[in-house]
Amino acid sequence: MKTVFIGGGAGCRDVLELYDRGGLSFLDLEILAVVDVVDDAPGMRFARDRGWPTMGSVHDAMALPGLELVVEVTGDEDVLDDIYFLLPPGVRLLDHVLARVFWELDRTDQNLREELRHKTRLEKLVATDRARLQEIIDTLPDVVMVLDPDMRVVRVNRRFEKVTKMAREEAYGLPCHEVFCKDDRLMQCPETGCPFMGVMETKAPVTLVTQSTRHAHKDGWYQVTATPVFDENGEIVRIVESSREITEQVMLKRETEESARRFRQILSAVHGSITIKDLEGRYLLVNPRAERLFGLRQRDMLGLTASEVLPPEVAEVIERHDREALAGGGHHVAEEELHLGGKERVLIAERFPMQDLTGGLTGICCVARDDTRQRQMQKELLANERLAAVGKLAAGVAHELNNPLTGILTFAEDLLLEADEDDDFREDYELIVNETMRCRRIVRDLLDFSRQKAPVREEADLNGVIRRTVTMVERQASFHDILFELDLARELPRIKIDPGQIQQAILNLVINARDAMESGGRIRISSGVDPDGREVIIRVADTGSGIEPEALQEIFEPFFTSKGDQGNGLGLPAVVSIAQAHGGAVDVDSTPGEGTTFRLVFPTATRKGGSP
Repeated sequence: MKTVFIGGGAGCRDVLELYDRGGLSFLDLEILAVVDVVDDAPGMRFARDRGWPTMGSVHDAMALPGLELVVEVTGDEDVLDDIYFLLPPGVRLLDHVLARVFWELDRTDQNLREELRHKTRLEKLVATDRARLQEIIDTLPDVVMVLDPDMRVVRVNRRFEKVTKMAREEAYGLPCHEVFCKDDRLMQCPETGCPFMGVMETKAPVTLVTQSTRHAHKDGWYQVTATPVFDENGEIVRIVESSREITEQVMLKRETEESARRFRQILSAVHGSITIKDLEGRYLLVNPRAERLFGLRQRDMLGLTASEVLPPEVAEVIERHDREALAGGGHHVAEEELHLGGKERVLIAERFPMQDLTGGLTGICCVARDDTRQRQMQKELLANERLAAVGKLAAGVAHELNNPLTGILTFAEDLLLEADEDDDFREDYELIVNETMRCRRIVRDLLDFSRQKAPVREEADLNGVIRRTVTMVERQASFHDILFELDLARELPRIKIDPGQIQQAILNLVINARDAMESGGRIRISSGVDPDGREVIIRVADTGSGIEPEALQEIFEPFFTSKGDQGNGLGLPAVVSIAQAHGGAVDVDSTPGEGTTFRLVFPTATRKGGSP
């Protein structure tokens, strides 16, 4: 349709641009000219740029041959009236109002077409993305299932089909419990709860573990994770459930836990102390036996070195042997004498380097056996052998001396009886009698020590034995400046003892206590039961001069005495013999200048090995 545009302003330019872009195609326009009195108007410039004719006279435009349509875009009513006046017959007029309507319609059409093209492109992109998403989840080794808020399956992956033996087309639209929560399915819902419901309640990811029966009725374990997908309003639109078989991990974890449990049992059960340190000497592992040996708890040692938790002299020995073992690179055995808990300990320590999978050094392990008791037993065995020899010698000497002493004593007593009060030799006779009696007491002690007579046990009141012993000595002149204190347990169990021997043992300890207090003092005798009820304990404590530390190791040796000519060194060995014959023991605690406490310990009948 051959057309003239009248009015070359901005509105004309907009219509021409729309036409140039392919708009107004439904009008099938052919532009003959663009008319405006202003040659430099926007529409006029645009027309010249596109090669369309321009002119400044409406009259000339109306005379163009073949004119079929006039489009008025001036928006001026006077111009519109002139056009009506000059419009040739048969030529149609499209005023600026209708032009605007057509322009808006065309722009709307173009917009709709563009939106349609955009929607088509988006649909293609969505389809491509869905296909790619399906490809991605199909490559995942986990079982993946996408659910809508109604618990219905909207998407699954290839692993789902393989595990459930169900085609994805069969699963789509089914509730998830129809897929998983049936007895004939390889996988079942977790008994501890539904992951879907957990997500709907918390709006957060939920992970559960489920057990199901696998092939050949073997248990299988699956980890199910449900993750929510939200829309722009924060509402859940999809829930993605992924199920991963973790049977091997569960079994491996069980095996690891079982190995760790066995390892802990071994560490707790072994009689040796076991420690593991890193290359910097920091403790990584300490077993219960090592805790008891060092007197420390494991948590107080882990991460620290020996020099940080142990006495310097102990740490120096341990760290030196650690360095030797690491430097040697092999098995290292050393004997260690350590002062721990106030006692001397003898350890046989075996060390070896720890290595990782690549053979690199990671630390050092030490397995130490406390050999203190064995060494003591060896000493006790030697001491017993020596005591046996001494006993035989003492018995022989006692018998050999007893007869001459009896003769000397008899003649000395006769001479003393015959001597007058003013006899010059009377004092000598008395000295002979007293010294002979002293020799006889030594001989008697030798015979008692050598006989090692087995106790004749009977059920007796130990507190009664203590009271009788104190009653026997407290009125003697040698005890006149000694104060006795008794602290006897009221409910002391009756135990089977030889009352005479026990009285002799207590008496020897009391005499020792008296001799330790030259200017008088206090002897405290107490009885009681240990907290476990397995031992009865008698304590004899004095306020005397005490015993020097170097003498504590020798006081129980036969013939050792600190009393000079006043002692024979057989009292305490006799106490030890009596206690051991009753299955008990004797120990001592002494502070020079403050006093000494001896403990007699006897087992009750309830302790294993305590009954006769």
